[in-house]
Amino acid sequence: MNYINGKNKMKFDVFLKGKKVDLVRVTKDMILKTDFYTWLNDQRITKYTKQGYFPISREEEVEYYEKNIKTKNRLQLGVINKKTNTLIGMMAIYEIDNYDSSCNITALLNMNDKNINALNYFKEAQSLLIDHAFKKLNLRLIVGTTNSKNLCKMSEKLFGFKCEAILKDRNYVDGKYCDRYILHLFKKDWLDKTR
Repeated sequence: MNYINGKNKMKFDVFLKGKKVDLVRVTKDMILKTDFYTWLNDQRITKYTKQGYFPISREEEVEYYEKNIKTKNRLQLGVINKKTNTLIGMMAIYEIDNYDSSCNITALLNMNDKNINALNYFKEAQSLLIDHAFKKLNLRLIVGTTNSKNLCKMSEKLFGFKCEAILKDRNYVDGKYCDRYILHLFKKDWLDKTR
């Protein structure tokens, strides 16, 4: 499929198709032709992530891609808004452990894009990725973390995650220490929820 991203016409490799979003293979060309790396420098977008501590350049993001994204224990996908044909986020399952049949999950959406309803796109994109992890990769457990109590509750409501631990005063956000919530989602619970 061809998508327009700013002024550049790009062809993205669709991996998982949705109604409002597609999840696409991340390529070096995508990093070079989009403004994704700037999201990692935006304090609003990276507020609850482990990015945004130091500025990053496009070249550094390409280097990171070459080292980390193209591995067999990480599946990183771009989130494409089908209506506007733009990259609006990145999602990944990582630390894929075939022995324990588990992985971690992460998401980053461009909250500065005025054309998206972030919650609707996030819900569909994350559901596509969770479905893939359980139904195609045959994993049994997905683990997520957040520094936000609201995001923890939203993950419980939307996807069926359960909060299994709270690490008190674990992370430094906006000038103060805050709790870190550890969440898990078992395959059987996801399948029961989506039936």
